[in-house]
Amino acid sequence: MADEAKDIVLRGNQFSFKYRTTGIFINAKGNIAINVDPVTQQASLPGGKVKYGETSREAIEREFIEEMGIHVRAIRLIAVIENLFNIDDQQYNEIMFTWLIERVDQEQVFAKDSWEQCVTWRKISELPDIKPKILQTVLCDLPTIPVHLINRD
Repeated sequence: MADEAKDIVLRGNQFSFKYRTTGIFINAKGNIAINVDPVTQQASLPGGKVKYGETSREAIEREFIEEMGIHVRAIRLIAVIENLFNIDDQQYNEIMFTWLIERVDQEQVFAKDSWEQCVTWRKISELPDIKPKILQTVLCDLPTIPVHLINRD
């Protein structure tokens, strides 16, 4: 998704910084919600950029309305991830807060980003392609207290 005016993003010619939030949403069957990019086929947790004046908890609750059209509540912080990677000679640094979330009602609302999202359900054990890769260390056994992770791809 393109940057919006209030997104916490800094971009330069060779460098980019983003403050992001993601959500671990597990359904009754024990499957996890995953976004799959239609072009690159890259899998990631649903989420997005935090906006100025917003906490990462508020942002993930907003992102699920925008991406999936559902109301969720962030239950607890699972991980803070420093994600460092390169794409096409561009160096990226992301700070990502990953929350365990739950659905709060069955109401379905307009998902403004649904046209660009491809949310699928996968078994937690079937995520070898998830980005950032370091997430694999916490998804199979969710920590009870937040962990700090560093990912270098």
